[in-house]
Amino acid sequence: PPPCPDIGTHAEPGRTPAPASEARVTALLADTSVVIPVKDDPLVVQCVASVDEDVEIVLALNGADEATHRRIRALDRPVRVAEIDEPNLGAAYNAAIDAAGRRHVLLMDSDCVFLPGTIRALAEAVADHPVVKGRVRFRSARGRLSRWIEQSRSFQIADHVNAYSPPLIYDRDIVDRIGGYHYSGLIHWEEDREFDFRLQLAGIPVAYLPDAVVEHAPQSGLTDLRSGLRYGIGEGIGQELGLFPTPRMRWRLANDLGSIVSIGRRKGPGPAFYRTAWLTSYHLGTLYQHLRDPYGVRPHYPRTARRVRAHPGVPGHSTLLSGEQRALLRASHERQGRRITSGPQGRVPS
Repeated sequence: PPPCPDIGTHAEPGRTPAPASEARVTALLADTSVVIPVKDDPLVVQCVASVDEDVEIVLALNGADEATHRRIRALDRPVRVAEIDEPNLGAAYNAAIDAAGRRHVLLMDSDCVFLPGTIRALAEAVADHPVVKGRVRFRSARGRLSRWIEQSRSFQIADHVNAYSPPLIYDRDIVDRIGGYHYSGLIHWEEDREFDFRLQLAGIPVAYLPDAVVEHAPQSGLTDLRSGLRYGIGEGIGQELGLFPTPRMRWRLANDLGSIVSIGRRKGPGPAFYRTAWLTSYHLGTLYQHLRDPYGVRPHYPRTARRVRAHPGVPGHSTLLSGEQRALLRASHERQGRRITSGPQGRVPS
């Protein structure tokens, strides 16, 4: 698959894989668990129905209501369920991955559906690359605002290569190299951003497979802006833990302006206007975390956790760390008792 043309990232240079035998692909699928976090999303039914291969399905319930439990009981295919009491994506992923019985973990969102062949393509690719990212295609409903949201979300996520989910598949054996854990249970939102940073510290590339596509359901403005607020809270937690670089305010303002100008040039003035509103929501979330700690995570921080000041910072849409940022984050992990080891790129040994 070709590399993403839009940015320079830690994506692995693309190359066309050799055709795999049917027996090999079948074995890879049998060793794959699809993990889907869900709180109260009725679209999880369509998500599960779109799984078109014989893989294990694990639902990560995080603060799920009774209606969600009824929907899951009514599913017409076997699923494994892991449950935590509160909305927390990082902890939900960890619970589901612990419950999963397969080597390869494929992360999916409940409001997305797999296009035919996507699961097979990702399972085949992870045989040669420890982390593989597919492409998320955002759909829009009728109306101008919905189109703006779709274009803004595409700029933020789909137009760039990173380890954000969905769809993301990885070999769980990489965990020993990235600090010994899958996702931070303290970072309720933006848990995949922290995962991406650790991959970079370990020298593990993200292979990009643009033909492996999932479709994201249309979102309303209120829902998406609320997501921006939550992502901002996750950013604040990551900064306080020393797992995200904390940039200067001057850099944040300049980066936001550059982001708005960039999306305006590529997508038009409407998406740029919406991007401005979304970034405002995001920064309010970060401020909210710093002022109120809404999820009550600070008492659980390691005593050695402290901010990592870096200038410049890391844009939300491009996760590429500079050499200085890598050194600072590696030192922060080591100070908190975690060792991230660099090694040769490629398949993780059995």
